[in-house]
Amino acid sequence: MRIKKAAQFALLLILCLAVSGCRTRTGISGENDPGRTDEREDRVGKPAVSLFGSLPGEETDDGEAEQEKNEASGEQTKENPEASRKEYDESRPAEIIPGTERTVHGAGEGGGSAASGEDTERMAAKLSEDAEKPATQTVPADEAEQKGVSEDAAEADSAMTFYAVLLQERTDSLFECKRMNVYWETKEDHVTVFKTSAEHHLILNAGAYDVSARLLEGNLRVDDGWIGRKNPGVIVKVAERNVLGTGVASAEAARRMVAELISRDGWPAMDAVRNGRVLLLSEELLEAPHLQLAAMLMIAKTAYPEFFGEISVDHALEMLAEEATGSIPAGIFYYSSQGGL
Repeated sequence: MRIKKAAQFALLLILCLAVSGCRTRTGISGENDPGRTDEREDRVGKPAVSLFGSLPGEETDDGEAEQEKNEASGEQTKENPEASRKEYDESRPAEIIPGTERTVHGAGEGGGSAASGEDTERMAAKLSEDAEKPATQTVPADEAEQKGVSEDAAEADSAMTFYAVLLQERTDSLFECKRMNVYWETKEDHVTVFKTSAEHHLILNAGAYDVSARLLEGNLRVDDGWIGRKNPGVIVKVAERNVLGTGVASAEAARRMVAELISRDGWPAMDAVRNGRVLLLSEELLEAPHLQLAAMLMIAKTAYPEFFGEISVDHALEMLAEEATGSIPAGIFYYSSQGGL
């Protein structure tokens, strides 16, 4: 009975071994088994290299094998020209392919954000070698003097230059809404000036507007109603030589002339009269450039005393006249209803 059971057990064992496919190795090398892993390689943690080359469906090349070997050992990889994947080379020029999506990187942007090829090209644009350079304007010295006044600028070479620059600089700073309207009356009562006249340009250069600029040259006679509707901020009246000019020692005639002007019909309601901005100028002030500049200063100070408060018109007239003629003029050349200028 025992023998029968032992035989059955042995037969069962043989059948199990046959089904499992287990084989016993009788050789000592086992190199001819392609599926075997060398025990010596297993001990150092490295994969065995098959003696039959690559396995089906797997491509290998020496460059990738060397790269994988170096990566496993922690060494820095090297560029292999024959490898299927190139290493990054920071010295190679970049290429922008239109229509593609690229990630734009910049300082502080981290991983960057996707941008189209057009945007990337614009972001990566550099200055061309032949790009336009900032232009430098060169102007004559006499024009440069009129560009402005600096604390460390050289002194003006003439009184004309000094006062012309001062006048232009201060009137240029005026807002349009602050500019005064001026009514200019010639020696003849109720006759004004045309837009091409020297008097018109004196008004403009003093930083003001001429209320008669739209009148026709043959229609310069106006009435008090027209002047009142214009409501000028400044009134300028030209006085004859016996009222103001060289040799005139008293301002009494000028005072009476102003009194007659402001008593005209409707004039007391005008801004110029209410604010004391009625100015008499000697006709001599229209005869020479240096005297015309003095007249501009007189108009500007009458219209904008806050901008020309520290400027002495009398001193300016003396400097300009002495520079041009070599002598200081003697007489009274202007009169203002608000007092001295």
